[in-house]
Amino acid sequence: MNYRNSLLALAVATAAGTTPAHAIDLGTFKGTDLSFGGYIKAEGIFEDPEGEDSHFYGRANQTRFNFKTVTNKNGHTIVGFIEGDFYGGTPTGDDPDWRLRHAFIRIDDTTVGQTWTGQWWAVSYTDYFDFFAGPRGTLGGLNFRAPLASYETHGFRFSAQDPVFDDADTPDLAVNYTQPFSNGSQVIFTVSGREAENEDYGVGAAIGSKIMIGRHRLNLNAHYGDGLGVFTGVGVGGAPVDVENDDLVTQMGFNAGFQYVFNDQWRANIAYTRTDVDDDADTRYEGQRVNVVHNILPELEVGAEWRKYNLPFGGLIPEGQQVEVMAKYRF
Repeated sequence: MNYRNSLLALAVATAAGTTPAHAIDLGTFKGTDLSFGGYIKAEGIFEDPEGEDSHFYGRANQTRFNFKTVTNKNGHTIVGFIEGDFYGGTPTGDDPDWRLRHAFIRIDDTTVGQTWTGQWWAVSYTDYFDFFAGPRGTLGGLNFRAPLASYETHGFRFSAQDPVFDDADTPDLAVNYTQPFSNGSQVIFTVSGREAENEDYGVGAAIGSKIMIGRHRLNLNAHYGDGLGVFTGVGVGGAPVDVENDDLVTQMGFNAGFQYVFNDQWRANIAYTRTDVDDDADTRYEGQRVNVVHNILPELEVGAEWRKYNLPFGGLIPEGQQVEVMAKYRF
């Protein structure tokens, strides 16, 4: 993939509420283009947990900064990218220390360093506000970033990753194939493999699709297989665990989302996710959300989102409903 396509990939990630597309050009130094980007996000969340008292809290930890270098030399394009946010102290945001998100080097079609796993690239995302549980139940459910090496060619992406299971003998693997269409639609096919905690090898597959309907967008995703709970965030008993009674547990899930674009300033999204786990408890996860976003300026947006989850997400998000209001300024 060339540099132009690398920018396209970053723009796709932006649509999922991740890597910023805007950047400040800092100029060229000794043949290297330098840029600085990121965004500042402030959010207020009203939480109504199931069977508990409701409460309100605010935070700005999702705020992030990135620095990128691009060098074209001897027929090669070298990209360096580093990004961090302020969730380093505690995931809940109570201690806003700096945290490394991405740090990678890209040489033409090869990427090495810490960045999105191949499983994360399996999903066609609908806009979501919830930094923690927005994509839960899909293969991008844990916003997974890992040290890895990946190679892209002719629509394929091959990734070998730092294994989730610390004592694994082999890296976690993912193969993606993306088929784009002339109207902006695309289909993504993914195969995932990893050695699990019982030393069995889990294999799963996923399909993601983005279907453009004029300015509007329909996103459909589905997955099935073993060893996927550590990526979806839903596994045995609702936790990201794939082994029960020393056996790998199978799961299947789907996600559907629709974005309606009213005009250049207003858009709305609705999404539903369901994942069923073949564990002793017959765990079923369901997530729902509706949001509306207003772009005051191309770089400045405000919005509100209602969401509901039927399973807690560790100590981060309880079962029940949330309403978030947010403001985001990209630069």
